[in-house]
Parts: sequence; structure tokens; C-alpha cells
Amino acid sequence: MLKRLFLALVLFGSVPAFAEDATSPYLYDLLKTARYLNAWNGMLASESVPAWVKNYAKNFNGPATPSKDVAVGGEPYTLAWVCKAHDCDNNQLYVLFAPGARQAWGLMISGGDKRSWLSRPDTAIQAAILSGVN
Repeated sequence: MLKRLFLALVLFGSVPAFAEDATSPYLYDLLKTARYLNAWNGMLASESVPAWVKNYAKNFNGPATPSKDVAVGGEPYTLAWVCKAHDCDNNQLYVLFAPGARQAWGLMISGGDKRSWLSRPDTAIQAAILSGVN
């Protein structure tokens, strides 16, 4: 079922442009490690997010693409993407992890064009996240 959904997303262009490197870890792979999970939880700690985002680290329910490295200040940060199962067009989440997963920031895109920043990213972090947005 997920393979079909992913194929449909690829064919119809809803998957972010960085979905090309299948050797990079997916968000669910990253969140299986303590440091990434801690950064994720820190990002969400004071944020009001939909249930699918709150529960993602527990159930990994939602199509994702391989992460990619993006440079911020000359350092490699990790950018990952996921969307709500069966509603990708209206519910997407981009997450940027600092080196060593010492911190995470996010961009929620809902309703097609409503954008909400998570964990108060500065302009350099916002630009890095936006580099992965179609």
C-alpha cells in the first residue's frame, strides 16, 4: 500500500525535489535514534501541532522521502520530509536537524499554502528548510 502511495506521489509531483537519494535515511530512521528523537521532541515541546505530527515518532504513519544534507553556515544539516497519510497535499512537515541532532526546526504546510514555523528558526535555518520545498 505505501509503495503504491509513494509511486503515486512521485508520478504526480507531490514529493519534494530531494527525494532522489534512496541511500539517505528517512525521517522515521532518524527518529529511531535517541539524539534525533530528543531533537524532535524539543522542536515540538512548546508547539501546537496536529495529532498526526504528535504521533509520528510513535507510529511512523506517513509517506516520507530520503533525507538530504543542506549547508547552513558551512556545516551539513539534515533535512527530512513527511506528510500526513492519505492527505499529503494539505499536510506536510519539513524538519531540519542541526549537526549531531543537537536541535531541530520545522515547517508545517497545511491547507495547501498555510505555513507555520516550529521552534523559531532564524532566517538561515528558514532558507535551508525552504530549499527543499517545491
